[in-house]
Amino acid sequence: MAARGWWSDFFRGPTLELWKRAHSPDQDKGEAADLVRALALQPGERVLDVPCGYGRIALELAARGLRVTGLDACQEYLADARQRAHERRLAAEFVPGDMRALPWRGEFDAAFCVGNSFGYFDDEDNRAFLAGVHAALRAGGRFLLSYPLVAELALAGRGLRDWHRLGETLLLSESWHDERRGRLETTYTTLDLTTRAPLEEQHASYRVYPRAEIEALLRSAGFAELDSRLGADEYLVTARR
Repeated sequence: MAARGWWSDFFRGPTLELWKRAHSPDQDKGEAADLVRALALQPGERVLDVPCGYGRIALELAARGLRVTGLDACQEYLADARQRAHERRLAAEFVPGDMRALPWRGEFDAAFCVGNSFGYFDDEDNRAFLAGVHAALRAGGRFLLSYPLVAELALAGRGLRDWHRLGETLLLSESWHDERRGRLETTYTTLDLTTRAPLEEQHASYRVYPRAEIEALLRSAGFAELDSRLGADEYLVTARR
């Protein structure tokens, strides 16, 4: 298992702040409500959010009476999440860790991975993450995986250049598909629109799997596929023992 990769230094600086401003409180509440419905969550159930980022969804679930644990490798994000939990008097737990080596065994009723957070690693480590989620769930526990870079969507009918404006900051992304390695290589450039000066340039690399390979990965990790697919890039599965 590689100790470091592009993600180790990606979530920092101007880009870190930009990601935090990319979602409104209403969006966070809406996504939390969608997860409650999709995973059939009941107050008091234990839920794992991995990776949790700065806790934007975990906190909304905690506000609904769920017992939420979030794991992330970014200490700055975790500090932000803990501060928000303290300010809102929410009993959510945020712990540092590597999503490829989850420490729990049979402790959670449900888990989720959303926000373009799957596919950072090589095949072995991506499989290790899914197996770790399966191990962390109780028998019959539910897992929702959101994977917008599934090949049928990411490589067909969609441009590989995009931009988002947040206030006076512009985030430009430009990607190319490395067919041999099955990865989408992306450069993100942050621009200050008031000065038209670049603030930061960062690189990211995502594994692009066809839909059939994602389903095979989930089955090999121990999940049973449910007959309810919420969307072309979402997979709802259950843990089996």
